[in-house]
Amino acid sequence: MDFKPYEAWQGALEEAFFSPDWDGHPVVMYVSESEAAALQARFKLDTSLVDAVKLVMQPGRPKPYQAIEQYESHERNGHDAPAVLPLLACSVLAATQMANDGRHRASNYHDKFSQLLAGRDGVLTSYNYLPIAHMWQRLASWQTQWGAYRGLCTIPSPRDLPSNQSRIGYALSQSILRGTDRQLLPKFFHTVRERYDSAWPLPGAKLLSWLTKWRLWDRFSPGFRRAAMDPELSLLVARLLGNLANVWDGSPVFVSPGTPRAELLVRFESRRLGWLARLPRRGAEEYSLPNGVMLRKLGDTEYYSVDGLQLPDAHSLRRGIQLVGEGIAVSRPPSSLVVLCRNDTLDTRTSVDRFVPGEEHMILAGPEAERDLKAVLQRAASIGKAREPGQLPWVPEGWSLRLRVVFNNAVTLRQAIRDVQGAMLATQPAPRYKPYLEGGLSLAPRFNRRFYLTGGEPDLVLPDGPTSTVLLDGHEPEPPFPQPGEPIRLWTRQLDPGRHTIEIEGNEVTFTTAEGAPDPAEPENIVGFPCSEKRADAFAATNHPTKDLIRGAHVPVAGKGTAPRVILCRRGAEETRFVSNDGRAWTVTEPGIPAWWSRLNDRPSDYYFEVQLHGPGGWILQQRRGAWHVEPAYPVEPEFRPGPQHGPWAAAVLEAAEGGRGPLWESFLHLAEEVRK
Repeated sequence: MDFKPYEAWQGALEEAFFSPDWDGHPVVMYVSESEAAALQARFKLDTSLVDAVKLVMQPGRPKPYQAIEQYESHERNGHDAPAVLPLLACSVLAATQMANDGRHRASNYHDKFSQLLAGRDGVLTSYNYLPIAHMWQRLASWQTQWGAYRGLCTIPSPRDLPSNQSRIGYALSQSILRGTDRQLLPKFFHTVRERYDSAWPLPGAKLLSWLTKWRLWDRFSPGFRRAAMDPELSLLVARLLGNLANVWDGSPVFVSPGTPRAELLVRFESRRLGWLARLPRRGAEEYSLPNGVMLRKLGDTEYYSVDGLQLPDAHSLRRGIQLVGEGIAVSRPPSSLVVLCRNDTLDTRTSVDRFVPGEEHMILAGPEAERDLKAVLQRAASIGKAREPGQLPWVPEGWSLRLRVVFNNAVTLRQAIRDVQGAMLATQPAPRYKPYLEGGLSLAPRFNRRFYLTGGEPDLVLPDGPTSTVLLDGHEPEPPFPQPGEPIRLWTRQLDPGRHTIEIEGNEVTFTTAEGAPDPAEPENIVGFPCSEKRADAFAATNHPTKDLIRGAHVPVAGKGTAPRVILCRRGAEETRFVSNDGRAWTVTEPGIPAWWSRLNDRPSDYYFEVQLHGPGGWILQQRRGAWHVEPAYPVEPEFRPGPQHGPWAAAVLEAAEGGRGPLWESFLHLAEEVRK
């Protein structure tokens, strides 16, 4: 199979819809025939989207997307989007072509999809489509893990889909709004907000009923208007409108993607409310905004102080704020609720977008949101955690205050919020698209993050929405797991030591238990910071003969085997990669400063961090201040037969070509050129 066209489309779609240009903007992956042609021209792609996907599909087989799933698994690294974007784009393309043509009903999605990728009806059926629904869930989970940095997710959660759209609803949700429609919505939201002085955001169903009567209704695309009037699609349209209203910044002006967006947060400190700005991407030290407002960076964090802006009051919180300066937009959506949690980075309370199950919240509520908030607290908050103090001078006039509010059950909380609608809509906890583990008594976490003491197993959190049977080690658990809600305590199951697997709807979570931690193998060369008399040197050394070495990572592999080699990497790079001698490439994540450093009288330098090599050597590639720097990491001349699977390795090597020198690096470049041919 030829994956080169597919790989090119994967990169193009990620750049078009999930790049940092979308930071803070809701993302709708709309792909029609005209949009696909425009993307092909923009990225200079030789093969059309549909043909690129057909090259790697086997429509007549029981698993027609098996090659794509294997490719995705091989390319998975957590940094890049799941390598399923071209196939998902085709699923959206099929949704945009749904229409009554005399042979098919307008709601007949699967025949359109089968015609697109298999050439005729009935080949790719609803059963064949189930893996694609799982791919949408993986994409949504990946995007939400990035917060707003890869764009705000508009892919619905499983609970948001009607039963008759439980598989195709993901693609349908992305086929509704064109870019021109998106540009009209801020003006509509502003009109509604000015006319109806009620709690914001409003329910999506109410917004939809008003939108169809709006004076500019005819300016929306025909596809959007058809979907809004269709009984089967109108529910998705309403959900989408509600999600976009949740993050609307209060201005009638549409801010195009590519403009860095900082989130304006409410801060509570020293018994007063104030403002903070949060910019997840690397930004300037300060920014100048209209009306004398200044942002100044707070140390080495993603937060900025806000000077010159009137302190939060009932009016500014209800109406929202948008400030657009040179190279940045700063905004806060309008809301009659302010939810604050502990911010560990700044050691204070700051506002959050959503309720976080298990965390303590402080809630400020306007009078128009008071009734809905009480209903949610009575139904979903932990008993005894909510109280209502008397009026305080820093509380906005007419607003109420509640302290130490905790929600333990995310599903109960979501349902309570959906029942009351209104201003509570924007505070729904983030959806869960796949199972995950939390807590537990970890053994040697640097050896294996999912390695626990027997009897100290982690809790299991199930995904939202109706699910199939959950299997524990290949069998239905006894007693059965409860429905999604509170975390499931696995330690009560008395599991035997060893490896355990949990399977649900194509997703798999594994962990291992043992009675004790393994003995680590020690590397021959130990790199660390020389230390004596509680004083550490500023620079690292290798096997210092007279001083102990303070080390940031020292648990390599368990049992027998080759001990790892340790190399040092500079901190503060925009990007760090490792390319190995055997044709693989990884993105290296820079770890935080070890917590135990604070116990030393004089902290060591944080100039470097350690990377352990458990396999072949290679090169460390770092982009610092826009230039690539190549450092040896036990490289040897590569000896492998180049193939399409080495594309990411070749791309990384060639991108950093100017940063390296010497015959070994030249051999890497020569082989990378062969891969590209």
